[in-house]
Amino acid sequence: MTSSEDGKKVARREGHLERTADEPRDADLHEVQLERIEQVNERVRLFRLRLLSGPVKFLPGQWLDTYIPGVPKAGGFTITSAPSSSSSSSSESPYFELAVQESPENEPAAWLWRPVGEILGERLRVRVGGRFVFPPLAPLAKKNDASDGLKRVVFVAGGVGVNPLVSMLSYIADNEQTTPFVDDVVFLYASKVPRSGNFSDILFLDRITRFFGEGKVKGRVKLGIGTDSAGAMRDMNGTRVEVQRRRITSADVAEAVGDGRDPGTVVYVCGPRVMTDELVERLAKFVDPRRVLTEKWW
Repeated sequence: MTSSEDGKKVARREGHLERTADEPRDADLHEVQLERIEQVNERVRLFRLRLLSGPVKFLPGQWLDTYIPGVPKAGGFTITSAPSSSSSSSSESPYFELAVQESPENEPAAWLWRPVGEILGERLRVRVGGRFVFPPLAPLAKKNDASDGLKRVVFVAGGVGVNPLVSMLSYIADNEQTTPFVDDVVFLYASKVPRSGNFSDILFLDRITRFFGEGKVKGRVKLGIGTDSAGAMRDMNGTRVEVQRRRITSADVAEAVGDGRDPGTVVYVCGPRVMTDELVERLAKFVDPRRVLTEKWW
C-alpha cells in the first residue's frame, strides 16, 4: 500500500487488522487486566493478561486482536499459553499469555514496552482469531478428521516465530493422556543467543526442554544459534539439545521430515519471511502442501 507525499510515493505498512481481514476471528471482545510483566531478555517481554470475564476458548496457535487505551489501531499478538490457561478448569484465574518483542515502530507493541509501572494493572480488550492452529483445521489426507492418522509433528521456529508453536507444544504436553496420537515431535529452533550468554534466556527454550525432559512430549530438540562457542550437545531440564553453530537450514528440516511420504507427519513453520519462504519452497518438492502449515505476520 502506498500514499503520495509531495509527489513521492511512500510505502505505508498495513496494520494487523488489515493484514488479517480475511482470517477467522471471534465476534466477542473480552476485557483483560495486565497482571504480570516479565523481562525474558533484552528483546522480549512476557505478559500475563488476566481475564475479567470468561472463560474463553481458543485453539493453540491463535492470536489476539489487542485494543490498548489511547492507541487507535489494534495490535496483533500470538497467544503463547496453552488453551487450558483460559479455561474454567485451570487452577489459576483464567488468563492469556503473550510474548512481545520490542518494536518502537509498532504502536501497540511500543505501548507494551513502556515502563512497567506505567502500564501494570491497565485494562485492555482482546479478541481471538487466526487459522494457524493445532491440530490442523483441514484433513491432512483422505480422512474424516484433521487428527486422523497424525503421528508426527515437526515444528520449525525462527525467533519470535516460536510463539504460536510453543502454545501448540503446550497443548500436546497438557493432553499427553487424551491425545496420544502424537508420538514423535521434532522441534527445530533458530534463535540468537541473548546478551547474557545464557541459553535459558532464549525465549521459551526452558519451557520447551521441560516438556521433553519431563516426558510430556516425546521427541527431540535442535537449536540453531549462528556462530557461537557452544558445544555440539547441551543438557537442559533433562533434555539433550543438539546445538548447531549455524542457522536451521532446509537440510535440517528435510532430515526431520524424512522422505515426506508418511501421511502421519505434519510440519509447522513460523519465522522471518526469508526463512519461511525458503523452507516452504524446499518442502513443496516432496511433502503434500496440506501437511505444511505456515503463519505469516508480515
